[in-house]
Amino acid sequence: MKNIIVIFFALLIIGCSSTDINKNEKISKYFTMNEAIYSSTAKKRGIKNIPDWEERTNIRYTAGRLDEVREILKRPIIVSSWFRSKKLNKKVGGSSSSGHRKGMAVDIILKKGSAGRKEFEKVRKNLKSFDQLIYYPRRGHLHIGFKQYKAQERKQVMIR
Repeated sequence: MKNIIVIFFALLIIGCSSTDINKNEKISKYFTMNEAIYSSTAKKRGIKNIPDWEERTNIRYTAGRLDEVREILKRPIIVSSWFRSKKLNKKVGGSSSSGHRKGMAVDIILKKGSAGRKEFEKVRKNLKSFDQLIYYPRRGHLHIGFKQYKAQERKQVMIR
């Protein structure tokens, strides 16, 4: 019996290591873990972009919040950047305090031109709570940042 218990705990510890991640895990109604951790820069540079347990918890929370954005836009969302490991964040020139580091910020691709501006306005008007919305019209990207507690969210809106 002792041997079975020892084997069980050994498997539990090995199975719960920080590098063991199910990329196909459905983390919300619309998103998978792979969408949160995939990075073409990390892939090209051989950088591991694996979140720890706290960061995974944040990613799941953010995914639930991002579901609301998906429903506002009434279309699938293409994520261009979500979670960034410390090394990846440094490589892309991200701020050390970036919400991407914690899995609490996401960059999504909007439609091109005036349609993208309309999508940005739709999200700005209809998203109940957020920390930051930063719209990059030339790139067609929208940065959406959240805080763990909605009461802490600043509702900052910027266009760059």
